[in-house]
Amino acid sequence: MEAAIVSASTGVMRSLLAKLTNLLGGEYKLLKWLRREMEFLESELRSMSIFLERLEDTQKLHPQMKDWRDRVRELAYDIEDCIDDFILQLDSKDAKVGFGQKLLASRRIGHMIRELKARVMEESERQRRYMLDGLASGPSVHVKVDPRLSALYVDEDRLVGIDAPRDEIIGRLLDKRRSASAKQAMTISIVGCGGLGKTTLANQIYCKIKGKFECAAFVSVFQNPNTKKVLTNILSQVATTAAVEDDEQAIINKLREYLSDKRYVHVIVDIWDMQIWKFIECALVKNCRGSRIITTTRIHDIAKLCCSSHGDYIYEMKPLGVIDSKILFDKRIFDPEERRPPQLTEVSEEILKKCGGLPLAIISISSLLASKPKSKDQWDRVKVSLSSTLERTPDIETMEWVLSLSYSDLPNHLKTCLLYLSI
Repeated sequence: MEAAIVSASTGVMRSLLAKLTNLLGGEYKLLKWLRREMEFLESELRSMSIFLERLEDTQKLHPQMKDWRDRVRELAYDIEDCIDDFILQLDSKDAKVGFGQKLLASRRIGHMIRELKARVMEESERQRRYMLDGLASGPSVHVKVDPRLSALYVDEDRLVGIDAPRDEIIGRLLDKRRSASAKQAMTISIVGCGGLGKTTLANQIYCKIKGKFECAAFVSVFQNPNTKKVLTNILSQVATTAAVEDDEQAIINKLREYLSDKRYVHVIVDIWDMQIWKFIECALVKNCRGSRIITTTRIHDIAKLCCSSHGDYIYEMKPLGVIDSKILFDKRIFDPEERRPPQLTEVSEEILKKCGGLPLAIISISSLLASKPKSKDQWDRVKVSLSSTLERTPDIETMEWVLSLSYSDLPNHLKTCLLYLSI
């Protein structure tokens, strides 16, 4: 949520800077003193914009930083209104508006610009006075455990709609009809948006087939990985722990040496960066022992990169169908012998429609409903809240956090575009 608010701030700032650049670009004739004021505003606002873009990568903002961000956003809106008014005056084709009136308008705008300049200087000084740079880049004291780890420990009987994709992928991985090509290393990449259950699916596959290989490893990369830690994790699962003095290259060499004559299965989940994958791939020897690699990612280009060899396969995860969505929804709310009351059928279907077959959304909303009375009035309130702000529960917070990762990975200009489309 904080990143979204920062994106809204950078969005208006970019729009404002574009208008200032256009105004100063020569198309409009400005009085010298007014041009100087405009140039000062552009310079200061550009520095503020760069600083706001840095904030977009900050997971949790300090209260003072939030206050400064909000002040700058409101300041940008006020300046943009002033610039729009001024451009409207300059572009006026009305013959009744003479040079004198335009001059008076310029002076009136100039007075407003000076007031806004004072506010810009005040916010710049505030940033320096309270050392907000340090608050933006300083390390977080609280380290949150990644909630996606729980996907690795879900009881199999609580899963819905996973049997078919699991069996299909296992069939490809262990297909004996491939004869000679079966001995070649093979990669399958599971790709899809956040919340579809990619990690859960990969883990179910891993648990079913790891006993058929000489060594196996399951590692999570995540969005901002420590590459050495990821490589060390693989090494510790298949062979031995890395020495303290080992760097990334030493660990890769040890892995390559150990895996060169082994039939292994490695699962690398949640890959966000192409360079990270290329680095990890260096350690995974493509031997002729029938080794298998499974990756998961939200990004199609990364899935294509992982599956760049002949025989590799990209599996695109699909949302749950209507029937599986209902089963998952009811399983989280009602006891096995309990049936959904008829008066809740319509509101349940409307809630499920909003979830769009996304398992994470269905689980989060159904867990919230399970804690409430099974009445149509209560469920209607939850349905209405889906379009605004949901009640804060651990499941809802986990859903928001997981889905926000895709938002955070967007380029800055697309974040702003998405926010406008969401209004």
